[in-house]
Amino acid sequence: MTAVFGGIFGLATLTSLIALLIQGVPVRDERALVAASPAASAAGTDGAAGPSSVPEVKTKQRTPLPGPWRISELGKDPSVLLVSDVMDRRSFITALDEKGVPKAQIYRIMKAFDGLRKFDKCGRKDRFTVAMDRSTRRVRAFEYEVSASEIYQARDDAAGLLKGAALDMKIAEEEVVASFYVGKDLADAIRAGGLESGVLDAIDDALNGRLSTESFEEGSTVRLIAVEETALGMFSRYKKVIALEYRPADPAEKPVRIYDFKGQEARGTFDERGRQPHAGGWRAPLPGAPVTSKFNPQRMHPVLKKRMPHNGTDFGAPTGTPVYSAYRGVVDWVGPAGPSGNLVTVAHPNGVTTGYAHLSRYAPGIKAGMKVGTHQLVGYVGSTGRSTGPHLHFTAKRDGKYFDAETLQLDGERVMPAIDRAAFAAAKEALDKRLDAIPLPEPPPEPAKPEAAEPPSPPLAATGSEASAAAAPDVGPSGPNEHEAQPPEGAGDDEGELIEGADLKSPPEAM
Repeated sequence: MTAVFGGIFGLATLTSLIALLIQGVPVRDERALVAASPAASAAGTDGAAGPSSVPEVKTKQRTPLPGPWRISELGKDPSVLLVSDVMDRRSFITALDEKGVPKAQIYRIMKAFDGLRKFDKCGRKDRFTVAMDRSTRRVRAFEYEVSASEIYQARDDAAGLLKGAALDMKIAEEEVVASFYVGKDLADAIRAGGLESGVLDAIDDALNGRLSTESFEEGSTVRLIAVEETALGMFSRYKKVIALEYRPADPAEKPVRIYDFKGQEARGTFDERGRQPHAGGWRAPLPGAPVTSKFNPQRMHPVLKKRMPHNGTDFGAPTGTPVYSAYRGVVDWVGPAGPSGNLVTVAHPNGVTTGYAHLSRYAPGIKAGMKVGTHQLVGYVGSTGRSTGPHLHFTAKRDGKYFDAETLQLDGERVMPAIDRAAFAAAKEALDKRLDAIPLPEPPPEPAKPEAAEPPSPPLAATGSEASAAAAPDVGPSGPNEHEAQPPEGAGDDEGELIEGADLKSPPEAM
């Protein structure tokens, strides 16, 4: 019995010692260790916030540098009047005169920049600021800003003379390598890729009409190498795109790659074949399709047997073939247009409007007022309206008057000069390797789905005339509430191959 009690006592003593040790050593917190690890520190606090529909923004850290004296400092002086504006389409003298600057003082400003800067050709977005004596309107300082990198300034010296100079903005250049996923909002997409908003203009300049950023489809990706310019340490502009890849959302479509190249004779951006667009970058609405009938103002109509101009160019293609916008612009009309059948028109810069007639269907979501890019889908080939068979009737107007669309040099190209082909091939190979090394971007996280709300109670059934009114939706050819909309003037007056066609009382359904 003594032995039994001794064993129990010994076991109790051992248990007490173990309990004391447990209290003295803290419990190992695995989650705390993970949170303190380098990998978790790099992830930051974003992960704790849970899923978000906004892409993570890769903000580039920039350090502002001290800069030169600026005219805005005179705004603190109550005796000084500051006036500022953009040039728009005005001449230099007119713009300053409209802001109350006396003619003699405008002359003093131009004299101050003699030999440094002429003001005969001013950009629409150029900005000027004038500091004048409030009582006498004598100019004490003047600034002219072309961009954040290019600023000119004149100030009164000790003798009261205006002296002009270009400001030292400490300009620097740096190469940028990035990629982004094209989501619903293109501005959010480029920010998520760590890029500034000016990159879209740089991309459009590099594409030079092959495509435009307005036509980038959701689900596509962009990889690029560019050169950015900074002024006083802050972003100013993208100077150029060195290489770019646009990969469409549909894997069946071939990616587009372009390369900046300067040879002995060639310069600019070229595609993989060593070619670049010519004459402004207008694209054929049906790439590769044959022209079956040319523009002819004196055409004898084959059915009506009278002189009726053929105010467009016909391209032959099977029903359902995609039709693309020839250039960037704003949709002017979507709907039936008499003999032209289902019609889309697009207004472009410089007073040019293009038309796409006899469509079987419209592009999904297209409507009047929306912006479209170069080579963006607008519809599908058909034979609606007066037509003997499926084709695209493509028209072009300038300031309301038809002209031959082929004079736009659709899909015109310049070929790489023979003397530069070997050098271009070597440069292209090196840039292809660099583009391939850029990781493809991740898509933004999916937005959280809201909880389903209870369906509202059904309304009371209408009777009599109320039911008739409710059964007729108020929908016009370009969208709701557009009964007053009319086709563009002259639409369809050049067709008439067959005096029959599809029912055009209601627009076709989009795919």
